[in-house]
Amino acid sequence: MGVGNFFLLSQLTAFILSFILSFFIFIPMSINLKEFSGNCLLHATGRWENDSQVGSVDWGPNSACNFSVFMGIIIMMLTLFYGILYFLYLARDSDSSWLEAFITTIVAIVVTLMLFASAVTVSVGLKTWCDFLTGSSSQIVSCDLAEFIPFTRELAGINSSNFYSEMKMVEFGSWTSFLCWLFLAITSVVKIIKFQQHETFMSSMNRERQRLLQKVGHGENYNV
Repeated sequence: MGVGNFFLLSQLTAFILSFILSFFIFIPMSINLKEFSGNCLLHATGRWENDSQVGSVDWGPNSACNFSVFMGIIIMMLTLFYGILYFLYLARDSDSSWLEAFITTIVAIVVTLMLFASAVTVSVGLKTWCDFLTGSSSQIVSCDLAEFIPFTRELAGINSSNFYSEMKMVEFGSWTSFLCWLFLAITSVVKIIKFQQHETFMSSMNRERQRLLQKVGHGENYNV
């Protein structure tokens, strides 16, 4: 396998891995939103009625949770498209053009930045929620033990039995997908640089060929 094919294979592997990880993002987040009656627990705080029951909750912005769902779906569609495209490149023993590589680079950089923002939102938002659950007013000592929170009647419609597992899954999927797309962004930039170096090399070769042809032409004219 040539260097170019190995390069394509590594990118295809990253796309496939990111495609799988996308399901770790939008599926558990969607389930959590449903279990929490459409409320987003990221960045949520509240008040304890006593040391064993939550009195009220100031839910986090829905945009925080919806952004993770959005990113998961976008990643799934992008990786499916690029996965098929790069598989065809490998099957045909070809590679993308300079324009295609440039567009892929822009997409990879944008997605990497958006994934970083999404992953930070999930991590910080979950920490805020866990700090509330394990605060001084609570008997809960660890956030992973808080999946059976005795909510009061006002919040009785909320099912919190799996929130920690779901959010940790989203956090894992977000950060791992970020690393995959960071790798894709770096390799895409390297590919653009290689294209540029190849174009420079070919231009130099063409100039040298033209110079040699001119020399040969002058030599033939002199002999005549």
